[in-house]
Amino acid sequence: MMVLILGCSYAFPQQTTAAAKTEMYVHAKNDIILRAEPKQNAKKIGTIQNHTKVTVLSSSKGWSYVQAGKSKGYVYTSALSKNKPKAASTTVTGGLTPKEGLILTYEPSFLVDEKETFSVEKENEYTYLYNKKSPPYTDFSDFTYIDDGKRLLMGVSNSDFAFVFVPLPLEQGTYTTDSSDMYEDQKVLVESTTKTVTVKAGTFKNVVILRYPDGSREYFAKGIGIIKSTNKNGKIFTELASVKEGK
Repeated sequence: MMVLILGCSYAFPQQTTAAAKTEMYVHAKNDIILRAEPKQNAKKIGTIQNHTKVTVLSSSKGWSYVQAGKSKGYVYTSALSKNKPKAASTTVTGGLTPKEGLILTYEPSFLVDEKETFSVEKENEYTYLYNKKSPPYTDFSDFTYIDDGKRLLMGVSNSDFAFVFVPLPLEQGTYTTDSSDMYEDQKVLVESTTKTVTVKAGTFKNVVILRYPDGSREYFAKGIGIIKSTNKNGKIFTELASVKEGK
């Protein structure tokens, strides 16, 4: 009798451990790193996409041992939540131009490898960027956005040169066509409409990322416009350095 009782009591902790498994969701600014040990600099096993459901096997001292698909490893417990995150819309119909009155500083800027500051003014579907410190063109805009619900264009004012000219809406994971002279009707992947991206000016959510055939990318944030441009090697050649409200 004593042997049977001891045998039964020995099994209880294993059942409790199994019942402790919890389904949770990644709730972070970006995708998170899965590590081999509960240490900040431990070997990286892989990444887990933001909003992904994971199985928490155990938690201790700020770390959780989780299973994501077939992979198991450690993540920060603070990056997990029991609440299922609300999925962001994967289709963008517009709103990717800067708001009226903003002061945008780029470093490097669009056409020069230095700092430039622009004031934003709007007129119907046109949005103008003015560099008020670049005489003799102080009365003319430097760059123009067009967002009329049918197309998104950004280029040099008073010219035919456009950095981006794509139809709206933009749906994540699909291809569209850039009709600018720069790209000559190339197919462009709408790589993401839900990413969180950090640049010098700060962190922006639901960024639209357009990936061109040569690997270059344009990054658009709602109400801000272009926040970053990279070449095929990922090198930044345009980056938003600051955003301020105009006086």
